[in-house]
Amino acid sequence: MTATSAGSDPSRTVTGVPIRLDGVVKQYRGTATPAVKKLDLEIAAGDIVAFVGPSGCGKTTTLKMINRLIEPTAGRILLDERDVTGENPDKLRQSIGYVIQSGGLFPHWSVKKNIGALPRVLGWDKKRIAERTDYLLDLVGLDADVFADRLPKDMSGGQQQRVGVARALAADPPVLLMDEPFGAVDPITRVRLQDSLIAIQHELGKTIAIVTHDFEEATKLGDKVCIFSEGGHIEQYATPEEILASPATPFVEEFVGSGATLAHLTLSRVRDVPHNPVLRARVGQSTQEVVNQARAEGHTWVVVVNDDGTPRSWPSIDELLTKDVVSDYIDNRLPVVARSATLNDALDSMLAASQGGVLVTDGRGAVQGTLTIAVVMDVIRNQLADARADTDTDTYADHEDGAAS
Repeated sequence: MTATSAGSDPSRTVTGVPIRLDGVVKQYRGTATPAVKKLDLEIAAGDIVAFVGPSGCGKTTTLKMINRLIEPTAGRILLDERDVTGENPDKLRQSIGYVIQSGGLFPHWSVKKNIGALPRVLGWDKKRIAERTDYLLDLVGLDADVFADRLPKDMSGGQQQRVGVARALAADPPVLLMDEPFGAVDPITRVRLQDSLIAIQHELGKTIAIVTHDFEEATKLGDKVCIFSEGGHIEQYATPEEILASPATPFVEEFVGSGATLAHLTLSRVRDVPHNPVLRARVGQSTQEVVNQARAEGHTWVVVVNDDGTPRSWPSIDELLTKDVVSDYIDNRLPVVARSATLNDALDSMLAASQGGVLVTDGRGAVQGTLTIAVVMDVIRNQLADARADTDTDTYADHEDGAAS
């Protein structure tokens, strides 16, 4: 996400509400030390905040106190300045979406029944539930005609996680809590799910708190990152750029680690660098006509797209000429990245591609252009040069004061 909070960016949709934790404490019975000790935290409406830190630091406990899956021992939790610590917890959870690892779907319910669970409890009629289900499946990148009647066991882990997100959004809650939602999927699927969340957030503007063990994921997703140490102590709460440029404490500097220089690459988005135009073709078109147009416009590759603009294949003009009309072949290994993806994501896809670049798509998966490895490498070289220059001046924010004392 961008470093700017949603509230200061008028171009962003915001349907979320602010969250405030005021002096929140959690002490489990029989323990001498609180799991969370007098925590103060504010999350702006429409922001994604990533909670990150070592195991046992209280980040998951903090998340679960927001919807009172874990009851705070003391302090106040306010949603839109409304103290919810005394409210009926079941009613409270109906207004807060919750996503866990592996989706947490009911295994013997279909996708549409899983998504419609809370709306049914809230008394929605069947037509409204069906319309909401179709909308949400489209939002998370799943075809309702294909997936609505499937059982979770007939879906991949990534597809189940998408349904989990759709279910959490079913009643249109202003707040979404996510407890390591992408921790159980493979790295490629993880990147796609992260990109999907960013696209969903751009459209909906919920207030989202997400727990992760992965600092790179935190910097990719978070408008702000909250780094916890033992006892729920906040070591630093700032934008990813601020944390990488000026770690507030030695703990943060050590937690971010020696990879901080390369972590800057997760802050650069595909949308922020130049894209090359593409020539689109449709199945059944005359290949000779397509090739003639490609040569006239200087293209050596052509993107075959569906009616909605999503890519089917990316053949060279030589490959096109092996047939009289454009083939209906679907390449399931296309190098594709979303505009919201990081340059790290793009580079990973490029290294496995034969085209020397990647296709760039919008939030709905339609092709917008291509990104070449040369452009990415130029950005990387510039960022590494800047990072080396910064290393000569700063380590963490109070380093000079500490050295002088």
